[in-house]
Amino acid sequence: MPKDEFVDEDPMGLVGMVLPGEPGQLEAMAECIVEEYVRMGWNEPRLMTLFTNPMFMATHRIYRQKGEAYVQEIIQQTIARWGFKSAGYAQIQHAQAHGQPRIA
Repeated sequence: MPKDEFVDEDPMGLVGMVLPGEPGQLEAMAECIVEEYVRMGWNEPRLMTLFTNPMFMATHRIYRQKGEAYVQEIIQQTIARWGFKSAGYAQIQHAQAHGQPRIA
């Protein structure tokens, strides 16, 4: 619990900002993000929400700069490379209820 009240001019307040990068860094970041979520079992529609929703600043920036087709291609290539077929929440719950190991 803070001992002082928060003030708008707080010098210790967190501030997010975009830093310029070198060529290819945006693409590398997009591939890493997609791979991470694909390996957690996310499917294409769910992944697209990370890119189309402006609340997710980094991924939405990639979507705005590179376009929807680029993002879909990365997602599809990554899913094909890892060979995952994502199970929905209902499928996972059903499997667990019947003593089957968790599927992703």
